[in-house]
Amino acid sequence: MSKRILWKNAFQSITDSLGRFISIFLLMAVSAFTFIGLKMAGPDMRFTATNFYRQQQLADLTVTSNYGLDRADQKIILHTPGLKKADFGYFQDSTVNHSRTAIRVFSKTDGISKYQLVKGHLPTNNRQIAVSSLLANRYHIGQTITLNQHSSLKNTHFKVVGYVRSSEYIDRNDFGHTNISTGQLNGYALVNKAAFASPQWMIARLTFKKTAHLNPYSTAYQNYVDQRQRHLQAQLNHQRADKVQRLQQALQAQMMNQQVSSAQTAKSQSLQSAALPTSADKITYTVNDRSQNPGYEIYHSNVQRIDILANIFPVFMFFVAALVCLTTMTRFVEEERTNIGTLKSLGYSNLDVCQKFIVYGLTSSLLGVLFGAIFGYLFLPKMIFTAYGANSTLTGFTPLFNWVWLIVAAVVAVACTTLSALWTLSVDLKESPARLLLPKAPKSGSRILLERVKPLWNRLSFKHKITARNLFRYKPRMLMTIIGVAGCTGLLVMGFGISDSLKGISQQQYGNIIRYDLVIQQKDPLAAAQSARLKHLLTSDHVQRHTSIYWGQLHRKLGEDHAQQNINLIVPRDSHSFNDYLHLQNRSTKRPIKLTNNGVVISEKLAKLTDSKVGSRIRLQDSNGQWRSFKVAGITEMYMGHFLIMNQHEYRHYFKRPFTSNAQLVTLKHHQDLQSFSASAMASGAVLGINQNVNNQRTIENTMDSMNKVMVILIGLATLLAIVVIYNLTTINVLERMRELSTIKVLGFFDGEVTMYIYRETIILSLLGIILGYFIGAWLHHFIITTLPPTNAMFDPNLYLSNFLLSAFIPAAITLLLALLVYRRIKHVDMLEALQSVD
Repeated sequence: MSKRILWKNAFQSITDSLGRFISIFLLMAVSAFTFIGLKMAGPDMRFTATNFYRQQQLADLTVTSNYGLDRADQKIILHTPGLKKADFGYFQDSTVNHSRTAIRVFSKTDGISKYQLVKGHLPTNNRQIAVSSLLANRYHIGQTITLNQHSSLKNTHFKVVGYVRSSEYIDRNDFGHTNISTGQLNGYALVNKAAFASPQWMIARLTFKKTAHLNPYSTAYQNYVDQRQRHLQAQLNHQRADKVQRLQQALQAQMMNQQVSSAQTAKSQSLQSAALPTSADKITYTVNDRSQNPGYEIYHSNVQRIDILANIFPVFMFFVAALVCLTTMTRFVEEERTNIGTLKSLGYSNLDVCQKFIVYGLTSSLLGVLFGAIFGYLFLPKMIFTAYGANSTLTGFTPLFNWVWLIVAAVVAVACTTLSALWTLSVDLKESPARLLLPKAPKSGSRILLERVKPLWNRLSFKHKITARNLFRYKPRMLMTIIGVAGCTGLLVMGFGISDSLKGISQQQYGNIIRYDLVIQQKDPLAAAQSARLKHLLTSDHVQRHTSIYWGQLHRKLGEDHAQQNINLIVPRDSHSFNDYLHLQNRSTKRPIKLTNNGVVISEKLAKLTDSKVGSRIRLQDSNGQWRSFKVAGITEMYMGHFLIMNQHEYRHYFKRPFTSNAQLVTLKHHQDLQSFSASAMASGAVLGINQNVNNQRTIENTMDSMNKVMVILIGLATLLAIVVIYNLTTINVLERMRELSTIKVLGFFDGEVTMYIYRETIILSLLGIILGYFIGAWLHHFIITTLPPTNAMFDPNLYLSNFLLSAFIPAAITLLLALLVYRRIKHVDMLEALQSVD
C-alpha cells in the first residue's frame, strides 16, 4: 500500500463515518463560537465606545457652578496640572414650542466633547439650531422652533438645520434633571456660542495630556482623573469667599453706572439681597468626571457583565464538548483495531498507522474551530452589542481580532480529538499485529452493588436486570453521558434562572417595595406664597397621599472597582404611615421591618458590600465629608440603589441636629397625571427638583431587557450543545453494541423492544445527568447572580420550579426524539452483516 493509498484511506474515513465527523465538527464549532464570541464581546464593546469617545474628544472633567464661572474661576481651571485643553461654554434649559418637552441647549464646543453630525449641518449663525437625533421624529430640518426659556439667549426662535449625537449622552432615555417643565430633560440641542448673551461662562470642559494614552475604562485612568478632580475641586472651593466679594462689587458697579430713580434703586437693592449668596457656602462648584454622563456608567457596567459571563459560560461549555469529543475519538480508535493490525502486519510504521487519526482529528476539530471562530469574531459580539445598543446611542460597532482565543480554542480542540486518539492508539501500537487482528474481547459482566440488595433485585424483571448490569459494564460511557447531560442541563438552569432573576425586578422594586410615584425636593427657605402653592398642589384631587421626609445622601467607595456609591438617606416625619410609601421587609422571611430607636435600616446590597449584619455598625460619609457610624437594626429587600432609613429619634442622635423635612414622597391617584403634576409642581416655584420613579423604572427595564436578550442567546447555544452531545453519545452507544443488538434481534425481540433494550440505559443516564445538572446549574446561577449585577444593584437570587422544569424538558425532549432515530437505525440494521463483522 503506497503513501497515496494511506492518504486516500485517511480521507475516506471521513466519508465512511460522516455522522461522527459532523458531530465533532459541530461540538467544536458551537464551543468555539461561544468561547471566542463571548471573550471578544467585552473588548469589542469597550473599543467601540473608546473609539467614539476619542473621535469626539470626550471631556475628562466638567465644571459647573450655581453662580457661573468668571475670569478668576477660568484662571484656576486653566492652571490645573497636566491640563491639555479647556473649553468654556454655555447652556440653557428650555421648553420647546410651549410644550412640556424640555431640552438643554448647549453652545458649540471647541474640540472637546464634540457633536457627531447625523444629518444636515451644524449651526452657522445665531438663529440656527441642531437638535439631538433622538428628537428627529418631533422636529424636522427646516422647521422653526420657539424656546420659551431664553434668559441667556439672544433669540427665541431658531431654525432646525441638523441632527447631532453627543458623546456626553450615551443613554437613549436618560438626559438628567432640570428645574423647568416636569423636572426631567427630554433631549439636548446645539447653537453657536455667539447665540448666548451671558456675562459668565456656565460650563468648562477639560482634557488632560496623560489620559490621551490611557484606556478610559482602566483603573489607571480613573485614579489619575480622580486626583485631578479632587485637586480642582479643592482649588475652586478655596476661593468661594473671594467670589462673593467679586459678585457684590460687580452688582454695585452696575448700580452706580445706571441712572435710576429712588424707587428703582430700592428695587435693585432688594434684587441684590435676593440674588447674591449670603455666605461662601451658598456658592457651589461641581466637578464631575465622565461617570456622571447619562449612560456612561451603565454601558461600562454592561460590558463588565459580559466579561463575567465570558469567564464562566463558554469555559464550562467547552469542557463538556471536549469530554464528548474525547469519548468519540477513543471509540473511533477501537473500531479501527483490525485495520491497525493489518497495516502493522504489512510493515507500515507507527506514524503511517497514526496518519488516518491525525487527519481525521485535525480536520474535524480545526474546521469546527475555524467555522465557529469566524462567526464568533464577527456575529456573536455584534448580537450582544445590538442587545445592549437598544438603550444606547453608540453606533459604529467595530469587531476586533485576537489570536489568543483562537489559539486556545484550537489547542483545546486538537488535544481532545487528535491527541486523545493518539494516546489511545499508543496502547494498541504496543500489541503484536496478530493480537490486533483478533476481535477485542467483550467486557465481561460482573456482580453489581444492586444485586446485594436482595429484596429489590429479586423483584426486578430480566430486562431491568440486564439494564442495571449494562450501566456499570460500560462505565466510561456511563460517566460521559451523565456528565454531558449534566453540563448541558446546568447551563440551561443557569440561563433560565438568570432570565427569571431579571424579569420581576422592576415590578418588585416599583410595585411592591417603592410605592410612591415621585420625590419632590423643596427649596430652602420657602417663601409664604411658594409654600401655599405647594400645599395646595399636594392636597389636590390628583394626589392619593403624600408625606414629608428628610432626603439626603451619604457616600462610600465600595465594590471591586472601589467606585464612589451614593446612599439615599430617608427620614420620614411619620414613621407609622411610612410603610405606605416604602415597604420595608426581610427578603427571605418576608417579615416587615419597623423603624425603631435602636438603629437604622439599610438595603440588602449595601449590607453585602459592607459585610454588615443586624447589630453591627456601618460607616458612611456625609455630604460634608464627615464619617458617621450607624448601628444596623434591619436589612430590607431592595434591588436598585442603596438606601439608609431611620426615624426622627435616630436622626437627631446620629446627626446632632433637629429634624427638618426638605422633600415630599407623593403617590398619585392616576399614573397618567404624573407629567402634568410634575409640571405644576415645578411651576409652583417651591420645588428644587423632581425624581420620577417612572424614569428609574424605565432604566431598570431597559437594562434587564438587554441582559435577557443575551441570556436567550446563551440558552439557545446551550440547547444546541445538548442536541449535539446527546446525539453523539447515543450514536456511539448504538454503534458500539451493534452486534449485541443484532443478537437479541435474531432471538426474536421486536424493533421496539430492541430499541428500549439499549435506550432504557440512555433514559436512566439522562435522568441522572439532569439531576446532577440541577446542582451544577444552581451553583453557576448563584455564582453569576452575585457577581453579575453592578455595585448599586442586586438581582433576585432565587431559583424557581419553572427553571428546573424547563431545563429538564429540553434534554428530556432531545433524548426522546433521538429515540426515534435509534428505532429507525435498529429497524434497518443488517443483522447478518453485524454478526459477521468480526469473523
